[in-house]
Amino acid sequence: MKLKTKIQNRIEYIAFRAAIFKLKLLPYKLSKEILCALFFLIGYGLGIRRKVASIQLKKVFPDLDKRKEKSILKRLYRMMALNSAEEYLLTDEQLIARCSTRGIEYVQEAFALGRGAILGTAHFGNWEAARIMPAFGIPLSVITKKQRNRLFNDYTDNIRTRYGVGVIDMRRGLRDIIERLNRNEMVAILADQNAGKTGLTFDFMGYPASHWIGVAKLSLRYKVPIVPGFALRTDEEKTIFCFEKMVYHPELEDKAENYITVLQELDDILIKYIKQYPEQWFWVHKRWKSAFDMFN
Repeated sequence: MKLKTKIQNRIEYIAFRAAIFKLKLLPYKLSKEILCALFFLIGYGLGIRRKVASIQLKKVFPDLDKRKEKSILKRLYRMMALNSAEEYLLTDEQLIARCSTRGIEYVQEAFALGRGAILGTAHFGNWEAARIMPAFGIPLSVITKKQRNRLFNDYTDNIRTRYGVGVIDMRRGLRDIIERLNRNEMVAILADQNAGKTGLTFDFMGYPASHWIGVAKLSLRYKVPIVPGFALRTDEEKTIFCFEKMVYHPELEDKAENYITVLQELDDILIKYIKQYPEQWFWVHKRWKSAFDMFN
């Protein structure tokens, strides 16, 4: 890494930690509203990724009027701020008190098979709150991608792991994933982003989209059940970890056409949540980037 980049990373990190320190000195409700104002200004006001979110919303929901679109986008940026506030400003115990579960029996059914389980999840609702799932009896590891700024990456990983969640680097993680599954633990995979040329392309909400195959490949190759689950925000202070009936096909072979079968089932469940709570999905990601030229 070049010296200039190292210096830049350290300056960014020090500024970030200083901001968090100052926000923690304030009452949480005030700090939360400051973050919400900043996210609204940067995201909605200055338009950071707002165009991407707007285009995708209009494509997926062509009957959406301007007023409803604005409402969804404003609530999206506020949700992102609330997620950040809870991640960086609350203790684990405070966050646990705000969370509950629905459908935990589906997780227990998956563990009863003795093969571990995959949490098939998405950038939906309060997804970073998964770091406190061990409080509900769920031994969990998450697959993550290293961030550009290693200092910031290590700080974030420390928050994720301090209540017992494991972190697996997606670039070198297969051995760690198998080890955790063999211990009958759960591994979370966020599989709702554009996979580029390496993915399988098929319909997602009316348009072709490239899908990551990892979640399906792991499930079919190692006969591991997938439990779809999402961290649904019910209000600004409550999150429900909603688990759905497991997607499990031990009879299917490990090949591409069967990956689509598994991924389509997961898509159908995610789409149900997106349609019911559109403001809680991460529309700022270019979900259809490589498969459909909707951004020109």
